[in-house]
Formats: sequence, C-alpha cells, structure tokens
Amino acid sequence: MSEFYLDERQRKKQRWLLKLKIYSGLVVFLLLIIGIAYVIIYSPVFQIKNIYISADGAQVNIDELVQKLKIFFANQSKIVSFLAADNILIWNSKNLDQFKKSPEIANLTIEKDYFSRHIKIIVSEREKFGVWCEADNKCYWFDKNGVLFSEAPPAEGNLINKVDDYSGRPLKIGDSILEEKLLLNLIKIFDVLEKSDLGIKSLKLERLELQEISTESSPKIYFSLRIDPGFALSVIKSLKSGSLDKIEYIDLRVENRAYYKMK
Repeated sequence: MSEFYLDERQRKKQRWLLKLKIYSGLVVFLLLIIGIAYVIIYSPVFQIKNIYISADGAQVNIDELVQKLKIFFANQSKIVSFLAADNILIWNSKNLDQFKKSPEIANLTIEKDYFSRHIKIIVSEREKFGVWCEADNKCYWFDKNGVLFSEAPPAEGNLINKVDDYSGRPLKIGDSILEEKLLLNLIKIFDVLEKSDLGIKSLKLERLELQEISTESSPKIYFSLRIDPGFALSVIKSLKSGSLDKIEYIDLRVENRAYYKMK
C-alpha cells in the first residue's frame, strides 16, 4: 500500500509541475505579447520622425496630400486605426491603388526607412500631351492616358496638340476623354500629323457616335478613331509631294484606303 501511495503522490506532483510549466509559459507568452504591443503602439520605435515628399515638379498641395494619406492609411481597418497614422507599420504601398489621388497625380509610391523612421512619398505628375476644349471654349490639359487633369488656357495656333470637342458631352477634371481603343488611335493620329510635317496639331471632334475626327486646316483630313491610322503617313507624304493646295479634303476613314477631292 505504501508503494502505491508514493506512486500516486509522485504522479500528482508531476501533474502539478506540468500545469505550473504550462501556466508559466502562458504568462511569459502574454507578457511577451503585451511587451510587443507596447513597443508597437506606445514606444517611439515605430513612430514616424519625418515625412519627405519627392514631387518631381508636380504642382500638388504637399500638406493636403500628407494629411489625406494619413487618414487613408489609418482607416484601412480597426486594428490599423488603433495604431494611429504616425505609425510607420501602417504605411503600405500595396494599398495605394485604393487611394483617390488628385487628377494631376499620375502615380504615388512610398519608401520606408525603418532605422531612421523616415517616410518618403514619391509623386509623379501627369505629363501634358494636349489641350481638350469644349464648345464654350473651356479647356483642360490631358495626358497620353486621356485623363483631364487641370484647366488650360485656350490654345491658339499649332504649337500644342489640341482637340476642339463639339460633341456636347459634360466633361470635368478627372474624366477620360475617350474609351481606350479610340484614345490609342487619337494619339497615333497626332503622331502621324507630326511625322508628316504639315504643321497641324489641331483636330475637331463633332459627333462622338460616328467615332471620327478631322483637321481644321486646309486641306481637311478625315480620320476614323476606330482604325489604326498608321497607313495614313505614306498617303499624306505622297500627296504632299504633289500640291496640297489643289486638294479640298483627304478621307482616311476606311482602313488602308485613301480618298481625296480636288478643288
């Protein structure tokens, strides 16, 4: 009986020691979690010291942009909002595709230096490709992606790519001027005109449903926005070798076909 009693007492002691180890481990683990949480939330280890802006010439309100980014990152989730906007951990470039940028900004990237606790915001400005003018002479700059991003003065002459839009659409800053395929061909039309050395940079859009556009100078040249205008360059150069003054218009609205009318 005494041996059985000793064995039972020893087993109880072993169970108690096991529970003690488990509880001690849990306490250490909780203390570790609390310590990490304190370091992340309350200590200055992850608090941003400086935010730098590399604007690359972009005309943006720096203070407003930084404030909007802080609000954006702080509102990603409840856990993130608990950390606050000055915590370097919540600033994540992967989430920037959801950030609503100002129309004049083409791209935003963020670089983080954890050691110095610095944030660098790199701002890329939209490049001006041309001016888009409505019938009321209200004009906007647009880039190669077809985005209207700022107001522009009415363009005169043939120094700047320009489209006079008489389609009557209510466009505003941030809108796209054309759907992707039509825009791509519009950019190519400007390229054809530049390479043709005609000195023409102005186009006229009258009825968008026809998906056609034309020059406003003489001779008038008609293009289709539905087709690639690459074939037009050789046509224009061929007619240019003659006398363009005698031509009333050149019609390039049929793929790989050219029609023209003499005066």
